[in-house]
Amino acid sequence: MHRFAKSLMAGTILSGASALFSAAWAQDAPNEAQGEAAQSAASMLANIDPLVAGAGGAIALAVAAVIWAFRVSAATRHQALHWSDKLAELEARLEKSDSVLSAHPGLVLVWEDDSDSLSAGWGEPKILGGPAALASLLSFSKDEEDAKSSPVDRLLNALGALPLQDDEADKPETLREKVKNLRAHGVAFSGNVVTPDGRSIEVDGRVAGGQVALWITDPAVRMAEDGAVIGAFRERAVDLHGAHALLERAPVPSWRRGADLQLVWVNRAYADLVEAPSVADVLKQQIELDNTIRKIASTAATERKANEGRAVINSRGERRVYRIIETPLHGSGDAAMGGVAIDVTELDKAKSDLKQQIEANQRTLDQIQTAVAIFGASQNLIYHNRAFQELWSLDDAELSGRVYHGEVLDQLRMKGKLPEPSDYDAWKEKQLALYTDGLSEPGAERLGGAPDEIWHLPDGRTLRVARLRHPLGGVMLAFEDITEKIALETQFNTQISVQKATLNNLAEGVAVFAADGSLKLYNKAFQKLWRLDARHLDAKPHIDSILDNLKKLARDADASFDALRRCIVSKAHEDRQTYEFREIRLADGRTIAIGAEPLPDGATLAHFLDVTDSKEREKELKERNAILENADRLKSKFVDHVSYQLRTPLSTIIGFSEMLDGQMFGVLNDRQKDYIASILSASYHLRDLINDIIDLGAIDAGQLDLNVEKTDIRKLLENAATFAALKAEDTQVSLKVDCPKDIGDAPLDEKRIKQVLFNLLSNAFAYTGAGGTVTIGARKVGDAVKLWVADTGRGLSPSDQARAFDAFESRGPSAGAGLGLALVERFVKLHHGWVRMESHEGEGATVTCFIPEPADAAKAAPAGNEANGASGGASGGEGGGAPGPKSDKKDAPKKKPAKKAPARKRAKTKADKKDGAKETRPQAAE
Repeated sequence: MHRFAKSLMAGTILSGASALFSAAWAQDAPNEAQGEAAQSAASMLANIDPLVAGAGGAIALAVAAVIWAFRVSAATRHQALHWSDKLAELEARLEKSDSVLSAHPGLVLVWEDDSDSLSAGWGEPKILGGPAALASLLSFSKDEEDAKSSPVDRLLNALGALPLQDDEADKPETLREKVKNLRAHGVAFSGNVVTPDGRSIEVDGRVAGGQVALWITDPAVRMAEDGAVIGAFRERAVDLHGAHALLERAPVPSWRRGADLQLVWVNRAYADLVEAPSVADVLKQQIELDNTIRKIASTAATERKANEGRAVINSRGERRVYRIIETPLHGSGDAAMGGVAIDVTELDKAKSDLKQQIEANQRTLDQIQTAVAIFGASQNLIYHNRAFQELWSLDDAELSGRVYHGEVLDQLRMKGKLPEPSDYDAWKEKQLALYTDGLSEPGAERLGGAPDEIWHLPDGRTLRVARLRHPLGGVMLAFEDITEKIALETQFNTQISVQKATLNNLAEGVAVFAADGSLKLYNKAFQKLWRLDARHLDAKPHIDSILDNLKKLARDADASFDALRRCIVSKAHEDRQTYEFREIRLADGRTIAIGAEPLPDGATLAHFLDVTDSKEREKELKERNAILENADRLKSKFVDHVSYQLRTPLSTIIGFSEMLDGQMFGVLNDRQKDYIASILSASYHLRDLINDIIDLGAIDAGQLDLNVEKTDIRKLLENAATFAALKAEDTQVSLKVDCPKDIGDAPLDEKRIKQVLFNLLSNAFAYTGAGGTVTIGARKVGDAVKLWVADTGRGLSPSDQARAFDAFESRGPSAGAGLGLALVERFVKLHHGWVRMESHEGEGATVTCFIPEPADAAKAAPAGNEANGASGGASGGEGGGAPGPKSDKKDAPKKKPAKKAPARKRAKTKADKKDGAKETRPQAAE
């Protein structure tokens, strides 16, 4: 056991020595050598005796310890020398840094990384910088309150409460807060603080390793230490003095305020504006231009930046508008705020006038029919009038908000209100191109426009679209609905074409001359009539040039042509009158009638007509008319002579026949009596016919006068019916009287009206067969009397009606000489009346006579027309039409038809009529 312990000790000593040797040798030997040595040592130790190994180990351990001691001593000496050199170098660099910081015109405060001192105020920073800077900065502290504090505390207390002017911060923080954030969180800052007297101090906070540095610089000290800067400062002072003198004399009111916002200086313009005697009075009484200006200054002082406002000031009886500017000043002394008042009265008035003008223009645009829309430079809709909204049927909601040009086009396209191009995107890009095309040059956006476009909308409307760059930027669009205009233009062109075609087809030559005398329009007849050159006329020559050519054809018509020229070119009212037709004779034998008519537009229409043939026909007609008039006179003279010559022997025949019929010379047998009755009947008829011819001739000659007197109309009709009763009995035709009993009387020639009624009744009985009806009636229509005779006979054709009232016109086998209706018409016309006939073949006829009062004959015609319409009368002719109005009275009593009386009795009855009522005897009728 003891032996084993010795062996273990020896091994341990040997191992330790080996280890020390290996450690010592390892510092110089390479790694591979170290490995090989270790392996060799391990193999040797395995073969060595433990006692020998222990002894060797102890020796090796001692040797290694000695070697290690020597090496440690050498290394220590080497490190000491190295750090001594480092220390000397750092001290030199520190001295250089201190000298550099001492040359800085401000202070540098350095805090160690000591968080415990944050709650203990400013702490104890290291102070670097020149003494002049420290002395200058300490002038801002209040010595009375901080007498026991350190210079650094006094300085930082004076500056710590001031806000740091930092443009990047929304709300300025104080210097104390900035330094606290810098020391606590390492937030760097840079800016300046302004002292109450207006001096600006530059401050910068930075983190330097484990330290915090605050740089404080007074620009005034830096300027004082730099001679060149001081010289510049003096020059600036001179300039400042000049500027002050300029402000003193400037017409713009200016002022300066102290830290308490009190006025400390104003110029003379300020005093004049407030109507103060002097500047001193303004400062003494603190007269403000307006009460609101101090608020502007207070806001500027709080925000430490310029502030503007607007004030209305009444001065010397005038109302003036001023733009007020208050700005902080960084000067010295008591200069804290400066202000200026700029007179903007004219500008304000111009803006107000411009606003009113814009509103007036907008109101005007709202009243016009053209749709207007204005888009801004950003293509948004800034204005539209009412016509634009109505044109596209847009609601207020669709145009409210920010609406863009492209959006409006898309919206209208979705509604189907825009044209349908093949490529809508390209079309839309073209519409919006005016915003960007041609804008390379400055100001080009205010110039130019795009050609007008015609849009044909799906609903059939046609729009003219005008696009123009707006002077204020953007684009202005105008939409004009020309649908009606195009339609009117089309109609106008069509009318012009029709007018030209019409004029060219007229036989009359037409030429239209403008107010200046130039030819505007002519037709082919004008050219051919005067044999003018068409090319010359197409050049629109003057009237003088045309008249020169016309005078060559009519050398004796200068006066007529001169009058025509005055009518065309003269401005006088007496010359601008209708130029009546004047006939001129041409050299070739033609006769031309010329005339002129002034037109409403100042032009004149000249018309020319070749009346050569008309003049020849007129000459022939005059000759023929003379022949006819002579023949008519001969006829009238012959008829008159024959009538009077026939009536004398006819009276003898009637006298002797009546004597024989009265059996004055003996008794006659029945056959003789019939012969005598026939002779009397024919004689009476012939006498009546002769009397009618005499009356007709007297009327045509104007020698027949009426004997007008009050006549009972009812009695007149009853007498006519009594006469016709026998005729009705003979022809087996029923007779009716349609006349009110209270119809009254009227101014008439009873004899002639009876003759009218007898003739109408004779016609009615002649054309009405057995079993028919004849109605005689009368009515009062206003101041006129309406008489009519209606029958149910065979009626008349239209051609017969046209000739029914002509003299000596007879129709049919039973017609007479054709004088009955002719006398009816003439007798009624002598009463200033008229006759109407209505008849249809197979339906009878109605002849109506309207007789007005003689005193109001001129006014009776309209009433007669109205009566005619009421009675249904037709144009004149023989016979009549439909029966007249039904009588509200009882019809005349009908007599039973009797056997035909012998001729002698009928002739005798006529003779009795002659003796008893000669004037009521009927005249011969057709």
